[in-house]
Amino acid sequence: MKTTESDPGDFAGRRGTARALAQKTERTAVRYLPAVIPVPLGLTSAFIVRDHSVLLIDTGNPGDERAILAAVKKAGISPDEVSLILVTHGHPNNYGSADALRELTGAPVAVHEADADAMRLGFDGLRLPARIIPRLIGLASGRIAGPGSGGVEPDIVIRSPADLTAFGVRGRVLPTPGHTPGSVSVLVAGGTVIIGDLLSALFAGGRPRLPFRMDNPVAAHRSLRTLLAFGPEQVYAAHGGPWRGAEVLRRLGNGR
Repeated sequence: MKTTESDPGDFAGRRGTARALAQKTERTAVRYLPAVIPVPLGLTSAFIVRDHSVLLIDTGNPGDERAILAAVKKAGISPDEVSLILVTHGHPNNYGSADALRELTGAPVAVHEADADAMRLGFDGLRLPARIIPRLIGLASGRIAGPGSGGVEPDIVIRSPADLTAFGVRGRVLPTPGHTPGSVSVLVAGGTVIIGDLLSALFAGGRPRLPFRMDNPVAAHRSLRTLLAFGPEQVYAAHGGPWRGAEVLRRLGNGR
């Protein structure tokens, strides 16, 4: 598919179906808040955001498409209801099943421009092939991940904060660099934020902390302060959580 750069500030104009979804959203009375459904995938997680349409955030390792699609169907969602697949950053355990899920749902894949090349090449910051990282993670967790095909070509390249209304979801994509140059988070209507790897925990139920591996620690601290300024009530991460926004503020309110 041909890669399309996002318009500054939003995804408007991406395609005709997006405009149709936006019009449907405007006509529909607001009776509920978007639902966030975590999809545990071993040492990482993907997320389903169900609103007027469905947003899929991250796709796990290669081979995780089966578990993600099962979660979609368990939630009573048809695969063709997924309007967008958003990759929070260019690490293989976040984009590994993006190609397969694009084929299964028909939804475009979006990533920030600063991580787009890493995703295209199938490498992360360690310069290891995408199919190697999931295998190492699988060995560490007692789970062997399936082989991947390498890189993923995005359909949409994000450059700036982007409104998701055109895709039927009340929320915004916000660049939050630090863990990687192109990391993004999603602010969902109702006070929920999904942050990828901006924060993580050492073990299930652990306290939130900045990850050990950061491309730019100063940028990560700044990104966290920016998110906390929105006053989120619930914080979801790919590794650990969820945490109450008040807990994150109490522990990391100064960005440390």
